[in-house]
Amino acid sequence: MDNIGENIKKNIIWNTFGSIFYCACQWLITIVVVHLSSYEAAGYLSIAMTTSSSFSAISLFSMRNYQISDVRGEYTDNEYVGSRIFTCIAAFVSCVLVCLITNSVYQTLCVASFMLIRVAEGFVDVLHGVNQKYDRYDFIGKSFILRGVATITSFCVVLKFTGELHITLFIMALLNLAVSFGFDWRKTCSLNRLKPVIISRRVLELLKKCLPIVVYAFFLSLENLVPKMVLQNVAGTDELGIYSSIASPTLVVQVFASVAFNPLLPGFADVYAAGEYDKFAKMLHKVYAAFIILAAVVTLGAVLLGKFGLKILFGEGILDYYYLFMPIVWCTICTAVIWVLAAIVTALRKNMLLLVGMAVNFVICLGIVYPCINAFEKNGVSITQLIVFAIYIIFLIVVCEVTIINAGKGETDEKISDYSGI
Repeated sequence: MDNIGENIKKNIIWNTFGSIFYCACQWLITIVVVHLSSYEAAGYLSIAMTTSSSFSAISLFSMRNYQISDVRGEYTDNEYVGSRIFTCIAAFVSCVLVCLITNSVYQTLCVASFMLIRVAEGFVDVLHGVNQKYDRYDFIGKSFILRGVATITSFCVVLKFTGELHITLFIMALLNLAVSFGFDWRKTCSLNRLKPVIISRRVLELLKKCLPIVVYAFFLSLENLVPKMVLQNVAGTDELGIYSSIASPTLVVQVFASVAFNPLLPGFADVYAAGEYDKFAKMLHKVYAAFIILAAVVTLGAVLLGKFGLKILFGEGILDYYYLFMPIVWCTICTAVIWVLAAIVTALRKNMLLLVGMAVNFVICLGIVYPCINAFEKNGVSITQLIVFAIYIIFLIVVCEVTIINAGKGETDEKISDYSGI
């Protein structure tokens, strides 16, 4: 038992440190762009990151949680990897086509370049699922570190010497792709000689099962993108750049919550598959308690250190917009909670409920976004998200609780039936 506990700790450390390091490097480019270029460039970078994140939902196909909770080996590693190659290609092509229709040429080049980084992330993500199966979180951590170093180094050097954001993002993307093939593919093949199956009946079946999750993830990403695009349309790219700069330091919170929970998800799936519903309920309630502690700690830290941190990162002038900070912090906490709860709902295999709830939630978002931004200007982005995120969190909690209660009742009914037949 001590060895098992020690392995879990090491896994969490590798996964958490590597993921946070990589995300910190991506976050740093949102800081550096202001110092090496302008708030306008920060606005273009924000749109590139957010838009590509929306199409990243297609490349990832929200399959990681399904993959690592596949405790019964329903699909093979070759089928998971092959399906990811297919979705990465589809996501990139879709992103470029949509951007050509809706954006300027310059903004399209920026988005397309960052989408290549999302493709690298998507490809690496499925390989990390295989690494996780073999308990090689050290591969995962090292991958994040290598890509993080490549990201921040190339961004600083290329932007400094060229002054061109789209060229910088393209070179940064090439380096990320080089690491994904040169390190991740090679290391994963040392565990299992992969021969990806890109198109087959079983791959299509897998994609069909995950389709509700990917549509859910796409709508969730749009709930982050749409308010920002409305702000850009209403107030301009500079105003969006200011909002995005204030928001950038808070992203580490949701990343930490997600990656710290990720190694624990197979345990949830195992307990549920074994029919230990009371144990599952206790684990779930501990997660709720962790949310409350996370919210309290992050809020306190933001109140105590927020102004100091923003001043250090952006200078005295950014404090004129400090009123944006706390609502953004609360949005970030809500996003982290949604990520974790959605992963649990996926382990419960209630994929269609994820989609139905998010579809309704997105309609609410569309209905309130313009009134909120017209009334509260930049803060309208956060207020829109706080409202829709809070509604969806309540929905996810209800889904989890009702599912466990019904499962427990079903088990009790079976026992009664068995006893009656004696």
